Amino acid sequence: MLGDPRTVRVTGDDTAAVFRRAEDTETDPAGRRSRGGPVREAYVWCKLTSGDGSRALWLLLLPFMVVNLAHWMRPAAPARPRTVRLYGLLVRLAALTLTVLLVAAACEVALDLVAWQCAGTRACVRRHSWLGFLEPAGPGAPAGSGGWWSAPGRRLALAAALPTALTALLWYLSHRTWRAYESYPPLSPAPAPGTPGTLPPVDGSAPGAEGRERDARDTVPGAPDDLPDADGSMPDAPAPERGTPGPVPNTHGPEPDAQGSMPAAGPVPGAPAPGRDADSSVSGTHGPERDVPDPAPHGSALARPGFWYGRRLVARLRAAHTAAGLLTVAAAVVTPAVRFDLRGGGPAVLDLLGRLLAVALLACGAAVVGVVCRRGRSERRLDQRLDRHLVRALPLAALALLLSALLYAGWSRPGWRSAGRLPGDPAFGTLMLTQGLLVLALAAVAGYLHRRRPDPRAAMRGLGGPAVALLACALGGVISGGVAQRVADWLDGTRALLTGPPVLLTWQASAIPPLLAVLLLLSAALATRTARLARAERDRVRREHPGEPEDPPRTRAVAHARAMATLTDRTPLVVAVLTATTLVLGSAALAGALATRETPDGAAHASHHLVQAVAETSQALGSWLVGLGFLLFVTWGRRAYKDASARRTIGILWDVGTFWPRAAHPFAPPCYAERAVPDLTWRMATWTRRTGGRLVLSGHSQGSVLAAAAAWQLPPPVRGRVALLTYGSPLERLYGRWFPAHFGPPALAALHHDIACWRNLYRRTDPIGGPVRVPARVPDDTAPDVDHEPLRDPLAYGRSPDHPLPAPILGHSDYQSDPVFTRERNRLLTRLRPRLPGQRPDPGTRG
Repeated sequence: MLGDPRTVRVTGDDTAAVFRRAEDTETDPAGRRSRGGPVREAYVWCKLTSGDGSRALWLLLLPFMVVNLAHWMRPAAPARPRTVRLYGLLVRLAALTLTVLLVAAACEVALDLVAWQCAGTRACVRRHSWLGFLEPAGPGAPAGSGGWWSAPGRRLALAAALPTALTALLWYLSHRTWRAYESYPPLSPAPAPGTPGTLPPVDGSAPGAEGRERDARDTVPGAPDDLPDADGSMPDAPAPERGTPGPVPNTHGPEPDAQGSMPAAGPVPGAPAPGRDADSSVSGTHGPERDVPDPAPHGSALARPGFWYGRRLVARLRAAHTAAGLLTVAAAVVTPAVRFDLRGGGPAVLDLLGRLLAVALLACGAAVVGVVCRRGRSERRLDQRLDRHLVRALPLAALALLLSALLYAGWSRPGWRSAGRLPGDPAFGTLMLTQGLLVLALAAVAGYLHRRRPDPRAAMRGLGGPAVALLACALGGVISGGVAQRVADWLDGTRALLTGPPVLLTWQASAIPPLLAVLLLLSAALATRTARLARAERDRVRREHPGEPEDPPRTRAVAHARAMATLTDRTPLVVAVLTATTLVLGSAALAGALATRETPDGAAHASHHLVQAVAETSQALGSWLVGLGFLLFVTWGRRAYKDASARRTIGILWDVGTFWPRAAHPFAPPCYAERAVPDLTWRMATWTRRTGGRLVLSGHSQGSVLAAAAAWQLPPPVRGRVALLTYGSPLERLYGRWFPAHFGPPALAALHHDIACWRNLYRRTDPIGGPVRVPARVPDDTAPDVDHEPLRDPLAYGRSPDHPLPAPILGHSDYQSDPVFTRERNRLLTRLRPRLPGQRPDPGTRG
């Protein structure tokens, strides 16, 4: 990143750190830097999103990550707080159903297929010797002649260990990753005037004053910085040092320890009190919390103090989802036992206990739903409180009910035999219907919000969130159905011994082949359109290079790269078609399962032979495609973590999904920005406070999004010392279209208003980056001059003295090789105000 093999870590740890060139830290005996000029720093955050191959297992939680994305995709609608809260509530409820669906699928495999069906069939037990200790007594044998574990209730209690362990694993991963990635406190708003540590004002105004309108002559200072690597790493470069500073010390104060605490040497705004870590309760330590004015009423919520610190909500949701998973297991164990006891003839005590357990499970389930509905995110203040009693009591109550359910089901019941499927088949249909109703309600709310402030650039007319939520539910259903199908085939490939999984899961897996057929047709249509666009681009490429010899292969290559780059803009169409197809096929699967109560091939048994062939083929292919897709998913995910080139291709969705905090689903993969954004803001704020210097903040690709997020979080005095340079940036092309409430036109206009000195570079061949299209703040005004005209790519059409070999088509990479990059960076330097005070020496240097 720094263009030098000799680098020194200035501050940070092995996960994310700030680096400088070694020569920029060298000093003479007097403590002065041995080399003048700008100092370049690189903030390396790639290990927050990549690492060893085991992290590919996070991809198994993709449905949770996708539904969490839906929370952030709401349309921008001012003065509609109740509707916005309703939108978030519906997404959280949809996320809760996904947790229940995942645990229910594990119960289907462990409790129904293995413990109830296979272990209850002597022929199946003999085919799988590892189930021998569960073998029931033979026909005509006296009661109790089987092993102790042969009773159906005890088999279910034993099999419940698998879904219970899965729930505990999800809780552990959520808690552990929170402490490792997301427990770093962000920088709080600027202190009041006169408070120790207040930054010197940049324009003579009082510290903490809001940003004001600036023009090209009234801009903030900056300095050259270096470029990020293609993996998304982003540099943070201080300006030229004019004093006698030497090596820059750790400006965060003491390094964060393993518990995520960040003690400070002095009163640092937003830091926890000494002796407290970032995940402990601070209620009563700093006095009562108070709401602060919204720093961005017409901009982006990313400027709010508590945006990158959702600790309280994540803890509440983690407790609720853990309790929901445990209650799902308890319900799967209790339901068949209660049904048997309701037949009569057994002990009255068991009948009473069963009824009490059912009521308790319903009451605890209602409490879980209430906790999910009760509270959303607190972004206007740094909410460091923790609902300790709730966070502990809710999972413990659910665990107590689960243990009671296991004891109740394991009680001896003479004459109880397992036959057919495990009672509770309608649960999957109820879940699917609930998810469909939630998505429809979410679509109605999103459509209303979009109509309040129409945004022609918003993806799918503001319905991106509901579409993504539907895809998350469909993905969870397909994975559940596919795993159940594969386990059933493994236990009984002939389907002669076992009844098999619920028919709805089989119908869902059977919907995969027609869905793939629709996607193939859509891919063919997009390929045809891209080919036509490439042919049209050839004329433009020829016109752009007058007087040069014609090179048809070169022209075709450049035109093809430009045409392929436009496919990104067709993503809303792909998602719309995929969503509509999924909705139709899902409705058909639910209706077919409820109407026939048979699998697709069974339902088509008496129909025309062509319909029967299609049903049998879809059912067989669906099961195998899910298994194959699962293997490919994990394989490609592992490759994406270990291979940089594969990660650039595969990891786009992953980087976008894990950028956002866990606001809807606590078991989603961790948010790296809740570590990266505080890192950047702390570094910039403390460095400017120590030195009085200025910064040019440079970001490439996803790094440009982090740069914008960090700039929003800076106090106004620090923002006045920061210039922004973005290139290959998806700020508007991806984030502005899919997340209009946070990166839409008003938000980008507010960012330009606060930063002012901002320049953006892009290429037509770049499939990710594009113009940011900052709108004018006043309707009659001209749009700000932020976007540079598209850079040439390749730099030279044919061979020339400067390019004796063919210049490569760079696309999304290597922007720093373009001369325009250096020229625009120098222009940022020339726009600095000369009357801004010079940089003070760093107090931590010698001399």
